[in-house]
Amino acid sequence: MLPSPSGLRRLLLGAAAAFGLPLWATGAAAQEGCDYVAPGNDVMNSQTLPGGDRVTYFTNPHFLCDDGVEIWADSAVAYTAQGMSQLIGSVRYRDQARELRSDQARYFSDVGRLQAQGHLHVTNSEDGSGIENGDLVYLRETDRREVEDMTVTTGRDGLRPRALVRPAPSDSAAVDAEPPSPYTVVADRIVLRGAGYFNATGTVEIERDSLFAFADSAEYEEASDGLILVGSARVESASYDLVGRTITLGTSEGGTTEIRALRDAVLTGEDLSLTAPQIVLHVADGSVERLVAVPLAELGAPDADSADTARPMANAQGFELTADSLELTAPAEVVERIVAAGQARSVSHARDSLNVEGLPEIARFDWLEGDTIVVTLRPVSDSAQVAADSTAGGNYEVERIVARVGARSLYRMPPEDSTAVVGVDAPALHYVMGDEITIVMNQGEVEVMEVVGQTRGVHLEPLRPGGSPPDTLVAASDTAAVTMNDVRRPARIPTTPLPAGTAPARGAKPWTRP
Repeated sequence: MLPSPSGLRRLLLGAAAAFGLPLWATGAAAQEGCDYVAPGNDVMNSQTLPGGDRVTYFTNPHFLCDDGVEIWADSAVAYTAQGMSQLIGSVRYRDQARELRSDQARYFSDVGRLQAQGHLHVTNSEDGSGIENGDLVYLRETDRREVEDMTVTTGRDGLRPRALVRPAPSDSAAVDAEPPSPYTVVADRIVLRGAGYFNATGTVEIERDSLFAFADSAEYEEASDGLILVGSARVESASYDLVGRTITLGTSEGGTTEIRALRDAVLTGEDLSLTAPQIVLHVADGSVERLVAVPLAELGAPDADSADTARPMANAQGFELTADSLELTAPAEVVERIVAAGQARSVSHARDSLNVEGLPEIARFDWLEGDTIVVTLRPVSDSAQVAADSTAGGNYEVERIVARVGARSLYRMPPEDSTAVVGVDAPALHYVMGDEITIVMNQGEVEVMEVVGQTRGVHLEPLRPGGSPPDTLVAASDTAAVTMNDVRRPARIPTTPLPAGTAPARGAKPWTRP
């Protein structure tokens, strides 16, 4: 026999209490509560156990609460003794802040704990963020719990949870500006706490626009608007890969995306690789506009290790640039300039075929030093694309190198002797010092060298077998501007002896020295 209408209502109120919802009441004692609404709430069976505990079975449960909470399911079982209710099939929970859907759910009213499994989908109605897949444990905010906590782990079906995290707009963003792009996060375990904290662990994969990131764990906090990747951290895009012990993604003051890699940071692009303790990228519309690489601590600083104090180094097709800091500008992701500041040094391996056995270490590379070095680059088109677009392709070549303050340079070239064999006979060496040195390049070769300020230098030719040394070159000048063909003209090349420590190594072929 089915219960009377009044008995049915008592059963439903018992179920509402089991779900942890406020009881419905009448009269002076009335308070906020939940009531059933048609269609649904067909009571199939209710059993009162010894001691007064009750188990109630429903089909089509549909609850509507005074605070706006609404719950649906195909069926439900309420256990008053355990303070637990089980919703089965097409579960749907909706309140003012979120909506939850799953195949089944259990709620423990005494501790404010909700568990949901199967085709899970949670959506935040305020900002559109959400999470899907996996098994959920939701701890409601209670008198004993200051903030709500939601944990989602890989489900029994093997599907890992996927979250959509929407960063808050920056304070400087215009009212009509597009909202920041969301992060899509996949991990073994995802935790959301309060209104603005997010944590993901276990082979974390993140996607945002055309950017992909990976790490052992990731953490996002709305207050700082920073997504922090820790452990095997890596960021990939169409034009570069960035790795580091820790990588932070956030929004810079200018509104661009800022990507910061810390410790053992390495950036690899099509034509550029960069290593530094700290690499910072400024990305606009998916393209890197600016890059800065610096140490994290000064040499000798307390508690600093080699990963904190190493000097940044950039390498582009055999061209190395090292300094205390490096800055690269690339509007629309077209590299224009690299500025190296603080004991800057550039090294070129383009002419290493000139080296011979016994050549001193200082002369085994073409190099340029100064307090600051500015390298200007230009894009070089693939031959098949030149006719279509003079700036096509992703390759670059060095156009100009400028060293300032205490500048000095060493450049190797084939010897004057026309019978000399490259790689067998020692090269000629050209060494110069000045306040500022500018080297103009053409297809990887030095075309013009300009020296400003009090200029000193020396040009060394290998001793010709059986011959006499060339004329001594001695000159003094405040400036010098020469092509490399002019190097052998005494009137154009100001010279002094090489500094101490630059003489050929023992056993090397001798050079003539002015």
